[in-house]
Amino acid sequence: MSVKIRCQLLCEDLEQERLLRPLLVRLLPCRVRVEPRKPRGGATFVLSRLANAATYVRQRPHEAVALVIVIDGDDVGLQGRLREIAQRLDAAGFDARKPDERIARCVPSRNVETWELWLSGRRDLNESTDYKREAQPQLGTGSRDTLVEAWLVPLSPDQQEEEQAKLPALTHARHELARLRQARAHH
Repeated sequence: MSVKIRCQLLCEDLEQERLLRPLLVRLLPCRVRVEPRKPRGGATFVLSRLANAATYVRQRPHEAVALVIVIDGDDVGLQGRLREIAQRLDAAGFDARKPDERIARCVPSRNVETWELWLSGRRDLNESTDYKREAQPQLGTGSRDTLVEAWLVPLSPDQQEEEQAKLPALTHARHELARLRQARAHH
């Protein structure tokens, strides 16, 4: 019987938690601990806690622990946020992330509502438009279980191509979480 991984979720806000917590439980499976934050933590909060959270995981290479960093792309996008994460870790004295390291970086771009609308079936989206106001009435404040189910459905090659073309940050996050799942399988 495999051991459940202990996953620390370092995210900006409740909306990110609503989508990622149940997704992690289904994908890995794991016990999720959300880094305590103010109701509207924001990117500054995530970046300020990054080094401590990564240290926790790196000090436990033989334990079933993982870190999932979730930070909206906002105006800087996927590559900008990945650079900021790398710079913060470098400034804290960290080496580059190893391929088998149980640290995943998810950058909803422009924000998590973009991903939620995509997972609900909408395809006229891009990563530079802010869809928060449109998403709130459509998605409400309840469970994101149907969105989690949509994430878990295997994509056809055409669907993968469309997602990569329109929402490369979502494709990146899928790869990051699949990598965590692989690391878990080898633990």
